[in-house]
Amino acid sequence: MTPVLEHVGRLGAKKVYFNGVAFSELVKEAPDWLSAADRVSSSEHVRAMAQAAMDPKLFRQLDRQERFEALLLVGDPMQFRPLMEHLLKTQDWALDRVDPWSLVYRRGSTERFTMETIWKEVGRWDKAATPLRAMAVAAISERLVAAGRLEAAGELLEVAKKMAPSSAPVCAAEGWYRLARGEWKQAVAAADKALSREKRFRPAISVKAQGLYFSRRYAEAYELSRDLLEEAPRDPVMLFMHAKISHEVRAFQEEVIILRQLIELATREKRSTSWYEVYLGQALATTGKGEAALLSFDKALADPDMPADQRDFAKSARAKVQLHLHPPGDGWTKIPAER
Repeated sequence: MTPVLEHVGRLGAKKVYFNGVAFSELVKEAPDWLSAADRVSSSEHVRAMAQAAMDPKLFRQLDRQERFEALLLVGDPMQFRPLMEHLLKTQDWALDRVDPWSLVYRRGSTERFTMETIWKEVGRWDKAATPLRAMAVAAISERLVAAGRLEAAGELLEVAKKMAPSSAPVCAAEGWYRLARGEWKQAVAAADKALSREKRFRPAISVKAQGLYFSRRYAEAYELSRDLLEEAPRDPVMLFMHAKISHEVRAFQEEVIILRQLIELATREKRSTSWYEVYLGQALATTGKGEAALLSFDKALADPDMPADQRDFAKSARAKVQLHLHPPGDGWTKIPAER
């Protein structure tokens, strides 16, 4: 059994949430943790668990049903970023372990995770070749960034840079760290350094695209984002990023097409579509399709679990479109946003 699964086992958790990548590890290393029905990827329960990494609302529904005691998140943090952002906001799960591939959380707000714990994990790589050790430390830093532990991530990043300052994975890890700190120029510079070593290094391209987007260098971000999307045309993270960038370069028809793809994908996977509908409403309004925009806003507002801040934004956006379509004094009776 892998060290992370051994750690989860020591927690004594009877109910464990796992994302899609973690499922593959569980089937191979700890099949007894899964029911017989859940040992195949076609299981509806396994599919719901995988989808919840992108849909905090679905995660909360599953948690109410099963009352998870631990969370196991394996793989690229970008693929469970919505859930990570939700956990950072709610603060009802405590980080318990991090390694180059995974994060483990346990229920509760009291955290026992310390820098000593992190350095112990780093120490497991002391005998590895320098390039491999640098990659491992950089990967731990990336996961600490995803978990909102920027100070710890920065400490590890400096260690990795001393070992392999020009390594593409190390430079990309610095890019993620700079993005998290809002240092767009430095993030792009770190990505460029990584790409000078490996021209098609996907993590660095993603960092650069986001750094350019936040720097308002939208045309450049658009070209990189389009390249990323060609390699992963059904990746919801890449799709949503490209939709936002398309909006900024005024490629509104492309934005509408992508948002409809996202809505179709989320509907098929039984995930919430409300936030996509809000973005679609704005895009449709920009292209002159005001009535269709109102319908999208109404679909979003019909979601009873829509977060309050998103609901307020959707109401405001809908009201602006409605006012543009039917200004005061035109004899039109105003239709309420919600029924």
